[in-house]
Amino acid sequence: MTQQEGRGEQGRHQRSRQAVIRLLRERGTLSRAEIARAAGLSPSTVSTLVGALVAEGTVMELGGQLPPAGGRAGRPGTAVMLNPASGEAIGVDFGYRHVHAVIADVTHAVQIAKSAPLPAEYEPSLGLDVAADLVRSAMAEAGTEPARILGVGVSLPGPYNQRTALPNSGLIPTWSGIPVAAELSRRLALPVVADNDANLGALAERQWGAGAGFDELVYVKLHSTVGAAFVSNGRLTRGAVGGAGEIGHLVMDGNGPLCRCGNRGCLESYVGLPNVMRALEPGYGDRITLRDVITKAWQGDRGCIRALGEAGAMAGRAIGMLCTILDPAAVVVGGALAAAGELLLAPLREAVMAASRPASGSSPQIVPAALGAQACALGAVALVLGQTGEAQLTASHV
Repeated sequence: MTQQEGRGEQGRHQRSRQAVIRLLRERGTLSRAEIARAAGLSPSTVSTLVGALVAEGTVMELGGQLPPAGGRAGRPGTAVMLNPASGEAIGVDFGYRHVHAVIADVTHAVQIAKSAPLPAEYEPSLGLDVAADLVRSAMAEAGTEPARILGVGVSLPGPYNQRTALPNSGLIPTWSGIPVAAELSRRLALPVVADNDANLGALAERQWGAGAGFDELVYVKLHSTVGAAFVSNGRLTRGAVGGAGEIGHLVMDGNGPLCRCGNRGCLESYVGLPNVMRALEPGYGDRITLRDVITKAWQGDRGCIRALGEAGAMAGRAIGMLCTILDPAAVVVGGALAAAGELLLAPLREAVMAASRPASGSSPQIVPAALGAQACALGAVALVLGQTGEAQLTASHV
């Protein structure tokens, strides 16, 4: 073998090694066969790589076995995962009246989850201080040392510019232009990365929830604001600066209600949670909650049934357009409104079918999100793990 061929072979080996580590980092526990299929490597190559990674302590083999993937007959594969001692990631989710924090290790096992309330329209300094205190408290309760933390991920409720690392005006307009990642990093003395809530909800559902196994996926968050995220070829698509998926301001009717963005008839004007609730106030008063609406709807209240159905149908029209353009295999619907279940999803599916023209002639699966209120914090953990290099993993357990 020539020197040049040797260098080429070494490069291929390193890329294959990195592919194995990346898969375990992103998906948690896998069998050798699953790694080979996902990475496009031969079983013998994967066996050699895993053996070397086990010998050096980066990877562990579990005593138990995984069942054959997809229910196929055959011999189960031995479970393989990254060494839990490789470190932990922290996810922080800023919401309208709360902040969540989750600590999980590199095998995706959640060590602790905590929440703290916040007042409506809280100032950035207050939110950041509460988040920092919550993270420190979670670390203390979980017995996690700062040296083990690979990074902190932050979920923000609105557009986040990946180029400038600054949020734009969103659910909490006072946060526009605040360097959230840098400010939280200063408070915690830890590396911090950030993204918007829809993107991180999509990451979480793709890895641990209703979107698992789908490489072409649309995630829609129907909450106080409305957003979406797109996964293509297994990877999150952010657009030029991170604005892909901001569907809340698609104009559905140019003569519709005035939106906070200045346009009329935006999707958010119809299906944003405050607007849905406001439409019910004349008949139900201003103290009715979403839980009340869902309960009444299941009990047969026609007004509540109609409110949820109309929100689902309008969201379905927009999702149908996305399906025509993106041709996803699945659509995962999350956010507070998704708690209405089929009261929302049945009219949503019907509207998707009416508004979309999939080229393949097949329709995407439309399913509710599975991770609930922790989705965005878990997505922030996934963001950190996805950006963690092999050197960091190796250094953490040496």
